[in-house]
Amino acid sequence: MKVLSEQQMVDCDHECDSSEPDSCDAGCNGGLMTNAFSYLLKSGGLESEKDYPYSGRDGTCKFDKSKIAASVQNFSVVSVDEDQIAANLVKHGPLAIGINAAYMQTYIGGVSCPYICGKHLDHGVLLVGYGSSGFAPIRLKDKPYWIIKNSWGENWGEHGYYKICRGSNVRDKCGVDSMVSTVTAIHTSKE
Repeated sequence: MKVLSEQQMVDCDHECDSSEPDSCDAGCNGGLMTNAFSYLLKSGGLESEKDYPYSGRDGTCKFDKSKIAASVQNFSVVSVDEDQIAANLVKHGPLAIGINAAYMQTYIGGVSCPYICGKHLDHGVLLVGYGSSGFAPIRLKDKPYWIIKNSWGENWGEHGYYKICRGSNVRDKCGVDSMVSTVTAIHTSKE
């Protein structure tokens, strides 16, 4: 599996959301997945981590089109309906989502069901699955949950994953269902 360059995104992606001109990608200060996909469409693609290594800080764009390892064919925003999100997840595989990461920072395991979290999205993660398990005394049944892969490494959460409540009767899901997108990527290098 080829690892793609995060640093290229940090240094080179400054796309803005056309519906929200003040919402521009800003390197280490964050951005939106849909803006990042737009940048990748316009630039032609993404270099490998080997060719454009991670430094962990904002830098000058050094993108070399001749070293593109993968490109974006297209992307789309997914419905906010949880059944549609689940169907897209099954059909397309992992989905890019925005989340309010307030409760993720102290997560160590189990199913997180924040009572008050809000939809202020401040972290991009990957929605990779869903399920239900664990007795929920209030509902007298299993807790349905989303499975999220985070970028904070395997020592965080459940080996790098986070489970958060899902379902229409859940009061607050930290915005999990409010910004969901999928992308069709093309592997372009022969490595």
